[in-house]
Amino acid sequence: MVHFSTLLTASVVLTSYAAALSIPLDAKYTVHEKREAHREAFAFAKHDVLGSGAIIPIRIGLTQRDLHRGYDWLMSVAHPESPSYGKHWSAAEVNKAFAPTAETVQMVRDWLIRAGIAEHRIKVADNKGWLAFDAEVEEAEELFRAKYYMHEAGGRGEKYSVGCDE
Repeated sequence: MVHFSTLLTASVVLTSYAAALSIPLDAKYTVHEKREAHREAFAFAKHDVLGSGAIIPIRIGLTQRDLHRGYDWLMSVAHPESPSYGKHWSAAEVNKAFAPTAETVQMVRDWLIRAGIAEHRIKVADNKGWLAFDAEVEEAEELFRAKYYMHEAGGRGEKYSVGCDE
């Protein structure tokens, strides 16, 4: 049985400080993670290449903003001498404070659409920090310049997951 619950997290580090508000389709790609260095520690055995028509969930994490202010904001509600003491933030306030800029979200959406991912397929998380869509393996491989494989956990044939070497 294949478990797709935590198959893939594609972290794309993008900031609102980009020189242009569009990502060219021929942009230079940089390896974000590589499994090869510590393969034994993962206890996953690489198996077959995943078929190009298989569907996998893609999640793109965007850089949060104002993380450097988090400690001060926390202390403002936690320190008894602060005028904001005890005025805890709602989940919506936390999301708003740390959410990527609207320009960053739009930049990544535009890049995905230009790459052939239909706009209606792209969902933005409530906290604006994640974009999600399901993709055929062929689409994902082209988009991320990666090859997807089935990996067996622990060599017992009980649990498989999808992943890339880099």
